[in-house]
Amino acid sequence: MPKIQFSPYTDALNVLPAENIFHAMDFARYLGCPLNTYVVINFPAQDAELAGWLFVRVRDKYRDWYNWRTRKLYGVPLLPLYVYTLENPSGQAHANWVVYVPPEMRTEFHRKLPHWVRKAQGKAPGQYDVHSQDVDQPTYKSLGKYISKGLRERHARYLHVIPSSQGRIHGRRACSSAAINKAARAAAGFVPKRDRLSWPNPANSNSTGAVA
Repeated sequence: MPKIQFSPYTDALNVLPAENIFHAMDFARYLGCPLNTYVVINFPAQDAELAGWLFVRVRDKYRDWYNWRTRKLYGVPLLPLYVYTLENPSGQAHANWVVYVPPEMRTEFHRKLPHWVRKAQGKAPGQYDVHSQDVDQPTYKSLGKYISKGLRERHARYLHVIPSSQGRIHGRRACSSAAINKAARAAAGFVPKRDRLSWPNPANSNSTGAVA
């Protein structure tokens, strides 16, 4: 594994990235593409400082597949929608990744996910190192709070998060994809408190055209 130095590192999640996660999850729902799949990836303990880089490689492989599959399905490649946090509470870093996967692509996504991890880290993940499950849409905010539990304690009350130490992470600790980040929300004029009443229902609808 290459020796890569990341700077800076963080020992807790800052408030702005945490807010971005909540607003990005809201915006995905507003677009009719709610983040419907929750993935946890455990990276090798000896590669804790490389977890951010390894996860970039996983996301790159996912993005390439997503662009190719959506082009075949809809005639145009679509932008992926996701948020993530990285945590390292016990010396083995892991990624919390909440993703929108169109219904037609879900089976293939779950099948390919371990292979993306294997290619990213150079060896097959362990039996329990890659886990994915459906997101319960009525409680998606609770999931956002859970993956943000590494928040600095002084901001916990503001975001209604129960904080717990999640260790040191080298590189970016949390982010959202370009399709639902702050710039995308601003371009759409999205205001969560105002626009939540127009969020589509049911939550697992397949309105992919909004993110082409």
